[in-house]
Amino acid sequence: MKNILLLTNFSETSRKAITAFAKVYLESIKENFRFKMLNVYAQPKTGQGHMARFDDVLHRYSKQDLQAEYESLKELKGGNKLEIELISKHGDLVDAVEHIHSEDPVDLIVMGTKGSNLFKELLLGSETDRLVRLSKNPVLVIPESKEFTIPKKIVFATHKEECRNKEEFKKLLEIVKFFGSELIVLNVFKDHLPASIHFEEPIKAELSRIKYSFEYVQNSDEAKGIDEYIQQSQIGLLALIDHRVNMISKLFTNSVTGKFASRAEVPLLVIHE
Repeated sequence: MKNILLLTNFSETSRKAITAFAKVYLESIKENFRFKMLNVYAQPKTGQGHMARFDDVLHRYSKQDLQAEYESLKELKGGNKLEIELISKHGDLVDAVEHIHSEDPVDLIVMGTKGSNLFKELLLGSETDRLVRLSKNPVLVIPESKEFTIPKKIVFATHKEECRNKEEFKKLLEIVKFFGSELIVLNVFKDHLPASIHFEEPIKAELSRIKYSFEYVQNSDEAKGIDEYIQQSQIGLLALIDHRVNMISKLFTNSVTGKFASRAEVPLLVIHE
């Protein structure tokens, strides 16, 4: 990992997520990474004659507030060592992130979201939803209700009998190494336990430099199986690799019903196929 993009809308939610991530980095990570902090603003709807003026004002305020956020981070222990490029853009969040990534590839996006509303946000067309679903980059979503610390255990949950998405799996391992975490590869199966020769053996070579284990849970509903495991274990981060994030939709739909609120307390890492 080299480039980390911090997203802010200057809310207490995003401020708490960025500050917590910065603390983890300063206190626990020895490698040096480049940081960018991005604020994307939109113009209010108004007549054509006022648009240019509003854009100038919003851009100025955005830059000022970004600088204020940066100064706040510098007050952290060791924060004077943080070098963060401040980026203010008008328009669409996903487009802005893609533009930044095209110029200088982003390895991880960090953003905050309101705790118990995390899964509801990911269903109701929020910016969080769009970025998680459409971004080509790994996205770390930190709930406001959770005090983010270095995750001792990261659970990678899958229902597949074979771990085919090798490139995405390598991205996950880079993040695991970044945090120095233990990786738990959780397989939720419906009827038959996957053969280790198909599920475990193909990826063991990739796991040689980290602490890891394999866990299996039988449940006809994958979302319920993952949730039950999270409730019974001390998990610092849930990681999902999924095409168009279909599994996330299942998880969040269940959460909105109120049956699976525990996941709102678990930071989420999403990596796309």
